[in-house]
Formats: sequence, C-alpha cells, structure tokens
Amino acid sequence: MSNMLALEFESACSIRRESEGLTEPSGLALAPDGSLWTVCDESRRLFRISTEGEPLSTLEIDNRGLEGITFDAEGRVCVVDEDASKIIVYDPQTGAQIAARKLKDLEGFCAIAEYFEAVENKGLEGITFDPLRSEILLLKQANPGLLIAITARLDRITAVDHLDERNGFAANKLDAEQLNFSGMCYDAARDLFWILNDKAECVYTYDRRRGTVIQSFALKNSQTGRTIRDAEGIAVDVESKRLYVVSDLDAELNVFRIGER
Repeated sequence: MSNMLALEFESACSIRRESEGLTEPSGLALAPDGSLWTVCDESRRLFRISTEGEPLSTLEIDNRGLEGITFDAEGRVCVVDEDASKIIVYDPQTGAQIAARKLKDLEGFCAIAEYFEAVENKGLEGITFDPLRSEILLLKQANPGLLIAITARLDRITAVDHLDERNGFAANKLDAEQLNFSGMCYDAARDLFWILNDKAECVYTYDRRRGTVIQSFALKNSQTGRTIRDAEGIAVDVESKRLYVVSDLDAELNVFRIGER
C-alpha cells in the first residue's frame, strides 16, 4: 500500500429496533450478499440490515453475550462470546449451531493463558476472517490488547500480536491508558485491519505483516460535529469503498467513504 488513506463522513441513521431486541449493537460484518449483520450482547438474535440501515431479517440463536461477528470462507456466521471466551459458528439460514470452541481448548493457548485469568470484562471483543491466510482473528479488548490468529478449523492459535505503544497504538502513558479495543474487520484489498478504540473514539489501520499502525482516524459525524460514541462494530466494503461503524450507545450506523491522498 503506497498511498495513505482518508475517511470522509457520509451519513448516519438509527438502527434501533427495541421490539426486536436491537438496542446496543456490539459487532458488525459484511455478508457475502452485501448486507450487514450485527449482534447485541443482550439479545439471542442475529440481525441483518441493509447498508442504509433498513431492517431485513432476524435470526434466533441460542446464545447471549456476543461481542463480534464475521463470515468465514464457507459463508458461515462466526461470533465471539466474551463471557465464555468462546467462538461459535452458526448456519446463516437457520441459526443452527454448527461448532463451538473455547479459546482455552485451542492448541497454543498456554502462551496467552495468563491474560485471560482475570479479564474483568476485558476479554474477546471482536472477530474477523482473513481469506488470504485462511485464518480467523480474535481481538482482546485490553489489559493487554491482543490480536489472536487461529486456524479456520478452530483448533490452533497460530500467532499473537500485542497491541500497544510499541507498535503505534499509543505514544505516551496517557494514551496507553485509553487503549480499549472494541471491534475490528479485515480489509482484503489492502491487507490491513481496521481496529476500533471506543475510548479514544478513533479507528486505526494496522499492518500485521509489519506489526505496526499505519494511520489513525477520529470517528466524527461532520454534519453534527459530534464524535461517534462507543463504536463497537466495524465492516469494510472494498468494492464500494465504504466503511461502516455502529455505535453501541446510540444504536446508529455511520457510513464513511474511503479515499486516498
């Protein structure tokens, strides 16, 4: 990637549907059909919406406490349960559970076990799929922030990145205390990860090959002048050059255009 990126705010709309349980979206993913899927940690449902924020369908599932969502190479829905540090795979048509695996049961977990002994609600917060390497990536929120790569078979941890000031996430002690990773997605066009920090109200682009942050962007609604509060879900559409961010607190879908400069 030779050119630096730019983010331009385009629009925001409410996706709150209290009658259906869509109140605090805490994850976001772009589906193979171009729609967006989100989860709420207080609801036993998966929600499918359009890129304009219109409700399309809901899917009943058997789990709460979900904090992230993605699609694997087979088009199956993969989510993370923060409370149980678990990855769950669902059929996107029926909501039937296909697989479930606790992080502690994966080969290689011993290398990061100490970071999950007393997470105090700082556990798994995001999930995404890297089709170039056929890996699923998990995001640990803080204390410390981690990017954990596992096999698509959900059987082994292949790599772990510490997300801290050493690779560009914080320049000083004050910034380090504000590191709180809340969601992520993989950008296959640029081989980068977009990683949300809800406390700092920003998003980073992270190059895993080099182990470094490339850029950071403030998350702001330029029409109202307000920052986007509690951003907890993010998805990128490389074809339309759009970045979608959901706010947990306001239940809003925010749309940004990705450009170059």
